[in-house]
Amino acid sequence: MCLSVPVKILKLKKNKAIADFVGKNEEFDIGLVPDIKINDYALASNGFIIKKISNQEAEEIFKIIKPKKEEK
Repeated sequence: MCLSVPVKILKLKKNKAIADFVGKNEEFDIGLVPDIKINDYALASNGFIIKKISNQEAEEIFKIIKPKKEEK
């Protein structure tokens, strides 16, 4: 089973992308999705960008995985 997470592409350099990964900048290989652009959202897994996704899809995933604040 493969777990992928949404990331936002911040910078591109050759076959690598710097992306916002849960608030941290991480480097990912873009060889599987060479048409990725800055500000695109994508799914990342094991150091690779594996699929470009829409902003709406990314937001839906963020809503699901974002920890909920405990109610007082």
